[in-house]
Amino acid sequence: MKVNKPFIFPIPKSTKLFNGVYCTEKVCTVNMSEDLQAIFHTVQSIFPETKIAASADGAVILQKSNGYSAEGYSITVSQEGIKIVYSEPSGAFYALVTLCQLLQQGDGIPYCRIDDEPGLKIRGVMMDISRGKVPKLDTLKWIADRLAQFKINHFELYIEGLSFAYPRYKALWAEETPLMPEEICALSEYCRERFIDLVPCQNGLGHMSRWLSVEQFNHLAECPDGFAVKGFTIPPTTLDPEDEGSTEFVKELYEALLPCFKSNYVNACLDEPFELCMGKNKGKNKYQLYTDYANRMNGFVKSRGGKMMMWGDVLAKNSETLNALDKDIIILDWGYEKEHPYDKRAERLSRADRKFCLCPGTNSWLSFTGMTDNMLACIESAANAAYSYGAQGIIVTDWGDCGHLQYLPVSWAGILTAAAYAWNMRGTDRETLAKALDRFVFQDSACVLGNLVLDAGNYYQLEEFLLPCRTLAATVLTSGFVSREEYEKSLAFTAKSISFFSTEDFVKIYLESYQNRKEPKCFAVRKYLQELVSRLKRAKPACADGEIVLREYHNGLQMADAMCKAREMMLTDVRFPELEKQLDTVISEHRCLWNIRNKPYGCAQGLTPLEHIRKQLEDCKTGEI
Repeated sequence: MKVNKPFIFPIPKSTKLFNGVYCTEKVCTVNMSEDLQAIFHTVQSIFPETKIAASADGAVILQKSNGYSAEGYSITVSQEGIKIVYSEPSGAFYALVTLCQLLQQGDGIPYCRIDDEPGLKIRGVMMDISRGKVPKLDTLKWIADRLAQFKINHFELYIEGLSFAYPRYKALWAEETPLMPEEICALSEYCRERFIDLVPCQNGLGHMSRWLSVEQFNHLAECPDGFAVKGFTIPPTTLDPEDEGSTEFVKELYEALLPCFKSNYVNACLDEPFELCMGKNKGKNKYQLYTDYANRMNGFVKSRGGKMMMWGDVLAKNSETLNALDKDIIILDWGYEKEHPYDKRAERLSRADRKFCLCPGTNSWLSFTGMTDNMLACIESAANAAYSYGAQGIIVTDWGDCGHLQYLPVSWAGILTAAAYAWNMRGTDRETLAKALDRFVFQDSACVLGNLVLDAGNYYQLEEFLLPCRTLAATVLTSGFVSREEYEKSLAFTAKSISFFSTEDFVKIYLESYQNRKEPKCFAVRKYLQELVSRLKRAKPACADGEIVLREYHNGLQMADAMCKAREMMLTDVRFPELEKQLDTVISEHRCLWNIRNKPYGCAQGLTPLEHIRKQLEDCKTGEI
């Protein structure tokens, strides 16, 4: 009898098959020591559909041994039963997670021997909660369960502005719905029970526009009146690092935030200080200012018993900056394009004897439904460099630019891809990823959603040129519904501004893509999206949020389709009289879907671009524009 290899995700380090199948009972019983009871019950809660129960004479025996790494384990399935061997509680936890996946294979488990341990120490996910969308605590706990299911052990919630309820500044967030300190404390404990380190992540140099827009803090800005970029004035985003008040203010924010976490790590971010030395510090060495500030923040984090992490974008531009930075800071090198030079960056960090993580992205943001092929290539590139040059780990990022209009299910493909590579350097291929999405995320018996969500993330390949980290359909969110001349001017600005945000050689690829752009094929993109909507009807997700997932994907596809129609109207003489009604439906459904998973504040702000476009369409009919 042919024995099929069990489907486990992420792929274990080693799986050996033997002849025979172990037939499990309706309820699989597990015999364990008393100290593992809490872990067992946690795994039960993560896999409620899997029937496992504790029993003194259980068919599954857990045995402790010193011959395994902390997160390592083995599972042996034979005629006698199932034997799990581990060294530390985390290893027992991951073994039980794998056992639950084995029990989902069908009526029996093939006789096998699984030896497993992670490839990388840090296997992380960072989610943006500062572009309007702040998930409810129940949603965050649900996400933590899914992360644990795929052996993720590091979770960050990116904070800038007022997405955390700083007690001292209640007057500033009183009308908003940030995460409360007690919610972070509860989530931190929930994550610890799942062997996930909930890590504080708060920007404290750039990305400070929300604070600097308040009169009380504006004087701390490098450019209090804003700064100019290619003819446009942008409000202040960066603190003056020379002002002692800036340092004290950021320390004060951390004093409120850090007690909610039990992690040893602190991600201070410190990325993209765009206007540094363009204002108060003009003429000074910006790299020295930057390094001095980063080292001061590191000293503060260490005084609180923490290990500081920070983004590496500024360090990549100047070798002296890296050399002057405190040696114990962990560098997080981010890049979201498949062309990002992870290999070159990782080699440099390794040669400098720095601890570092590589941070690709899910590519969910500014896309509505993702950018699948770019995401897959980027994460694979980051993983190859991580293993080649001894990175601490991979932290996949999930941003929410321009109102966080994409839905949570869009992010799972990128999260699972990163989880696969972080656990096992073999990673995953597209077919395996689709299967994992169907089986473990959506529980789709029709096996439709896995491939559909990956296909939905590739409509950008039908567009006339490429942009990093966004589809052309998403450019309408920033341009609005304008004349062809104005829209093309907006596209030109977007394409050419890439060089402001990055000095990497790959910028040339995107500029050339714009310069050699083809004629728009909006009809082909819309046809592709409409076919996906039809396929969606065949999906049968049995996951707890299955009906919500179907609604979210349907609305996401409709949102992308609406923006494609708006582009076609701006670029051609084609008209879509149904577009206004379509936008009304999309906007109404988005409000409903937002409130299911997220706190209410931020929804209205995120919908502003769509409502503006809707109003412009109406004005266009009346001749007002």
